[in-house]
Amino acid sequence: MSSLFNTLWRSAILDDGAYHDWRDRPNIFLRGILLILIITLVAELVPFVVNLYNQVNVLDAQAIREQIRESMDLQYQFNPVYQDPEVREMAEESIDSVIGMVTDIMAIRAPLPRGVSGFLTALGGWLTRAAGAIGGWLLYGALVLVTANLLGGGATLRDFYGMSALYVVPGLLAILQPVTCVGPLLALVGTIWSIVVYIKSTQMVAGLDLGRATVAALAPAVVLALAGLLLGLLAMLWLIILL
Repeated sequence: MSSLFNTLWRSAILDDGAYHDWRDRPNIFLRGILLILIITLVAELVPFVVNLYNQVNVLDAQAIREQIRESMDLQYQFNPVYQDPEVREMAEESIDSVIGMVTDIMAIRAPLPRGVSGFLTALGGWLTRAAGAIGGWLLYGALVLVTANLLGGGATLRDFYGMSALYVVPGLLAILQPVTCVGPLLALVGTIWSIVVYIKSTQMVAGLDLGRATVAALAPAVVLALAGLLLGLLAMLWLIILL
């Protein structure tokens, strides 16, 4: 077990030998799935606990009021629309009605006790995020593999998925995301670090140089982003035509 942890750590610091060690272990594809599942669940553990507390805890109307008040104060300071006295008055009048609506919704009796339903809701969200990580890894990995092979790489599907799963190791930093100020910064560092590991994994498994591996790893993301932007523009144009 210690050798496994050592291999994962060395892969995170981009040690070539670690990637060879990981590839030589049996059942690389299954190991990739388990690695992403376990690390995602661990990284989401603190958010799961926070969500569980919020789901199970009794609704605090005063806390909701304070959160809304903080949000409205920011709007008053930076949003020009709220500089209008009439708009501000309407916003102030809506606070009580919004709190009342939230309180009434939360007061509706569920078929299960609040603690049980809250636990199941938080657990479902936790497992869904892990399943989503695996689904995203499989979908995006297929696009990267096609791109890598078009650029002259020679990776098989099984080996590529198993190696690219190493990208998730720096994602452990996301466990600190709920920590005020420092958490989001560490999560951002983990995201950038994961991208670097993904590029390195692509380079090692496909036999590409660093430049082509970078293109193979990032090109699908650029294409997907441009496709999304194009679809958004087309949707806006369609709405303008309809109106």
